[in-house]
Formats: sequence, C-alpha cells, structure tokens
Amino acid sequence: DLIQRVKPAVISVRVKIEQDDQTVGSGLQQQQFSGNNDQLRQFFQQFGLNPRQFSQGTRKQFITGLGSGFFISADGYAVTNFHVVDHSKTVQIKTDDGKEYSAKVIGSDQKTDLALIKVDADRKFPFVTFADNPPRVGDWVVAVGNPYGLAGTATAGIVSARGRDIGSGPYDDFIQIDAPINKGNSGGP
Repeated sequence: DLIQRVKPAVISVRVKIEQDDQTVGSGLQQQQFSGNNDQLRQFFQQFGLNPRQFSQGTRKQFITGLGSGFFISADGYAVTNFHVVDHSKTVQIKTDDGKEYSAKVIGSDQKTDLALIKVDADRKFPFVTFADNPPRVGDWVVAVGNPYGLAGTATAGIVSARGRDIGSGPYDDFIQIDAPINKGNSGGP
C-alpha cells in the first residue's frame, strides 16, 4: 500500500553536464606534436591525420547523469540531491506515467546535499509529504527510486541507528538505514 501511494510521486531526473575534455598526452608530446614542425605535419597528412588533434587544448563535451527525486507539491516542486543537479546545464524529469518535462533548479544546498527543482506544466502532480515524527530505530523503511534509469523500483529495510556522525561536515545526526540504495536512487524518497 505504501509503495502504491508513493511511487506516482517519484520521478527520474536526467541532467546534462558540461565537462572539459582532458588534454591529450604529456607536456613533451604536446610540444612535439604541436603542428608547428613542417616534417611532422607532412607525416601526419600522409596518413590522413590532423596534427592539431595532438596539440594542447581542451574541448567541451556533455555528459548525462541520472538520479531520482519526488514531488512535494501538486504544482511541480520536487526534491532531489544536490549532487544529482550540480553543474547541470539542463534538467529533464520523467514521471511514473512516462511523461517527460523540463525542470529548473530553484535552489540547492551542498552541505545537506539537497536541491529543489520546479516543473512547469498544466497539470497537478501526485506528491508526498514529509513525516510528522522522526523515525525510530527498528522502524521499517522503503526506498523508492529509479536506479540505472529503471523506473519504479523499491527496496526495504529498517532504521539501523540514529544520531550517526560520519565526519562529513557540520551535521552529525544522520539516520542509518539498511535498505539497499542502488546507483541512480540518489534523490528518491
């Protein structure tokens, strides 16, 4: 019953991130193959190669990242992780019913690893609410998300401990759970 209630509010989050290509070769190779030497240029041209491809420089490329998230209001506000949308150029979401929308990052906080995104659409979205009471050790937990880009998966476990300090900054009240979290589950409820 819980999964049927929560799953429609869970979204798949796909981002495009601009990344600089690594410079090809070591400094010595960059100097040798800079394309300024006529003999080397002729050698490369003989074999149909461009000597500039071995020169120092960077180029931009886009990589795609995947994560999960969930709507917290019917008007399209959703929560995901900061690391899912960090440095993103575009954010696309896919709902449980298979529809895709563009989203915009409204705000994010690296320290808490949270981000708020907004989907503008002429519809009301199913959403979840936050719990009124903190979980207790031994309470059952369910993680719902889209690992590996596969929609609507759920894993279960319990709250193993509370108040964990993992030395990752100013926050020291982490909740430890033993529900499996797979790659791409980041940001899901």
